[in-house]
This record gives sequence, structure tokens and C-alpha cells, in this order.
Amino acid sequence: MNIMKILLLLSVLLFPMLLTAQDDEIDLPFDNEPIKQKSLEYFVLAGGVTYDFLMIKDDDLNSFLVGNSSELPDELLLSGSIQLLGGQCVVGVPWVKNLRIGVFGYGGSKESGTLDLPTIVFTPNPEPSRSHSQRTLTASMFGFSLHYGYVPFEHFAVLGGVNTGWGDITHEMSGSVVNQDRVTYQENSPYSSGMNRLDKNFFFAMPNIQLEYALANFIILRVDASYNLTFAQDDKWTFNNLGTSSENSDLDLSGLKVGFGIMIGLANF
Repeated sequence: MNIMKILLLLSVLLFPMLLTAQDDEIDLPFDNEPIKQKSLEYFVLAGGVTYDFLMIKDDDLNSFLVGNSSELPDELLLSGSIQLLGGQCVVGVPWVKNLRIGVFGYGGSKESGTLDLPTIVFTPNPEPSRSHSQRTLTASMFGFSLHYGYVPFEHFAVLGGVNTGWGDITHEMSGSVVNQDRVTYQENSPYSSGMNRLDKNFFFAMPNIQLEYALANFIILRVDASYNLTFAQDDKWTFNNLGTSSENSDLDLSGLKVGFGIMIGLANF
């Protein structure tokens, strides 16, 4: 009986040691190295619309002359951003991970208020009238884009790159008589409706950063910010498609641009 008790006691004491020895010999199905998170890839094939705001200096916009005056009337001053509407198409480069190229084009205009002035048209029956004057600045831009995408988490991408291309600026000063239907003009009357038009071309480079979110595999929302740098622009304006003008020849479209857009296509990120 005593022997049985001694054997039972020994078995109780030795059992945990046996378990520990067996655990040390067990081969675990995984190692102790930290798990590496696989980076997400960015690829798109899509196109859509863009809506942007280009902000340039008001002093540049309003440095044009009116006749012999060096200042514009308040009604003809331009201020605020130029709103640009356009579109873009982008595609990932299959042989370079996360690289994207694209083409784009957009344009828009900014109008001043209207300046009303009394006018008398000299006809056989002189009749008082009023004339309207207004300024308009129109811009258009076309080019190519190159971006690299980083995907911090699924469906969200941060892209950095550059847009570059060419464009043109048009400045117009228009005038018209309000009650033209009641006035008989002399031939070649200087008081009839008219417009002075100035045009010039330029090139630009636009460092750009974009944030994109894929609502689904085929819908992408985008916001972006960039700074437009113009260079190699014409030294003079083309005046009314006939001559040239050096009036305010330094005006360009350099400035901050912000915008948003939506694209439809293939989104894989």
C-alpha cells in the first residue's frame, strides 16, 4: 500500500515536467518573424470632368489702359478666381508600378461688371442713347500629366506629379448701344457695337498633388491643388487678328489652382 502511494506521488510530481519537455519539442507551424504588410498597388483606366478655380493677381487683371487713362473704372475691374471647366483621361502604365499618365483640357472666363455711359448718335434725327462696356478675360489650357500613386489603404490614393502643356489668354473690351433698334446709324458710325480683342499664347508647368477615393470599382472622386507656372509666352498680344499690342504684355496665368472632379472607368486600388 505504501508503495502504491509513493508511485502515485511520483507520477503527480513528474507529469508537469513531462509536459514541458514535450512542448519544447513541438514544431510550430509559423516562425517568430514579424508579419510584413503587402503594399497596395495603384492602377486606373478612366476619364471624367473637372472643375477648377485658378487664382491670379488682381493687379495683373486690371492693368490694362482705357484710352489715355491709366486706371479702369470700378465697374470694369476684374477680381477673384477664373472658373475652369474641362475633362481628363488617365491610364496606369502597366510596366511601371503605380505610374499614371493622362491628357486634359479645360477653359473658362471672368467677366467684369457693365459700365453704362450716355451716348448721342449723330443721325438726321439725333436721339440720345446709352452704351454698355464690359471686359472679359478667357483662358484655355491643354496638356499632359504624369503622376505617381501611393495607396495608404484600400480605395484611397495620394498622387504627386506634374501637368504641363500650352494655352492661350484672350482679353476683350466690348461695347454696344442699348436701344440700337430705335437709332439709324450713319455709315461707318463710331458709335455702333464693337469689340477690341487681345490674344496671346503660352506654355505652362503645374506641380500637382491629388487625393482620390474610389466609391466603387468604376467611380473615382478627386480633389487636387497645384501651382501654375507660365513660361515662353508671346511678347506681344495679337490685336483684333490684324496687328500687335504691347499693352500689359506681362500678364500671365501664374497662380494657385484648386479643384475637384469625378471619373468613371476602371479603378484598382
